[in-house]
Amino acid sequence: MPALVPRPSVLILVLNYNGGPGLETCLKSLQETTYPSARLLVLDNGSQDGSNEIPDRLGIPIHRFGENLHYCVAYNRAIRQFRADADFVLLSNADVVVPPDTIDRMVALAESDPAIGFVGPIQRRADTHGIRSAGIRWRCGRLPKHVFIVGEHIDAVEGAFVLIRREVFDKVGLLDETYALNLEDIDFQQRARRGGFRSVLAKDAQILHEPPGTTRRITGAYYQTRNACILTSRFCNRTALARLRLRLYAEGIAGTVLLRPRARYILEGLRDFRHGVSGIKYFA
Repeated sequence: MPALVPRPSVLILVLNYNGGPGLETCLKSLQETTYPSARLLVLDNGSQDGSNEIPDRLGIPIHRFGENLHYCVAYNRAIRQFRADADFVLLSNADVVVPPDTIDRMVALAESDPAIGFVGPIQRRADTHGIRSAGIRWRCGRLPKHVFIVGEHIDAVEGAFVLIRREVFDKVGLLDETYALNLEDIDFQQRARRGGFRSVLAKDAQILHEPPGTTRRITGAYYQTRNACILTSRFCNRTALARLRLRLYAEGIAGTVLLRPRARYILEGLRDFRHGVSGIKYFA
């Protein structure tokens, strides 16, 4: 009888900050994975809602940063420290629910081609089960857009739950902390593409992902605006950047006239890009 070939090792990093009961739901779903070579580690960004006690209760290792390092910095520190023994690193938000066979299917796809650097599942809304993201399309001069039809062309997979080949980190580097959060996944995958890696959607894998709250959607306009300008300035020409800034400025002005809360954050994002502001922004 031939010896069984061991499956690639997967390090699952779940980033938590005040994740509440949703973290427990997420972790319990990951504990049910059918993938045999997965190691689960929670990264806690100084949570104050008691959610940092959930991993201990479930018998899951937790790495406590003691403060809120935010998305990119926290992941980068953990990847530097823990990736050596992993063939793949899976970055996971704390507000997802993962069916048992999802990781199996994602790894199988990644194993089919060493040029595949990133694998994402179909993301469905936790409330309606409608498709939340089947990948991301991005064109110079425009904001990135989620794809909602499985099989359409994509330029990146969404970073809320993404399997990354370890060689990507070795060859390309880590998440760019300039972004802090939002669009850092596209930047990373654009850099990886230049290094010969592809991003693909596992069409037979899925997760459930909670929709963002109203406040997060409104303030998220700041990061979407500023970071889209940063992204465009790095990978596109000046004409594309000017076109994007003009579109966003028009949206911000129109939103101000119509008293839309997002408008302030769009205009602030444009201003901060112009002044070279990066990283986390705190709002009053």
